[in-house]
Amino acid sequence: MFSTLIMIFVYAFYISFIVGTLTLLAFRVYFSYQIHLDWKNALFVLFTPCSIGFYLTIKERNKLTTLYRNLVVFFFVVTFIASILVLYMHLGLDII
Repeated sequence: MFSTLIMIFVYAFYISFIVGTLTLLAFRVYFSYQIHLDWKNALFVLFTPCSIGFYLTIKERNKLTTLYRNLVVFFFVVTFIASILVLYMHLGLDII
């Protein structure tokens, strides 16, 4: 049972830091090209952490922006679950 919990933490870590980062970056690139932002705003959208550039620059609401916002919440929850693994490894807990 405990090994299943650790497996969930490890998968959450991979999902949040690899899949989440690439997915959200791909969405930002798509929105930058779709709206035809100038290069300064496009860089602001792409590289500002926590999607702040996306929220400040892109004001329109459609299905894709709603999907993006839902994915941000999903990856935040998964990252929180993955942080439990990091704490477990850092503290060296021996619960078994």
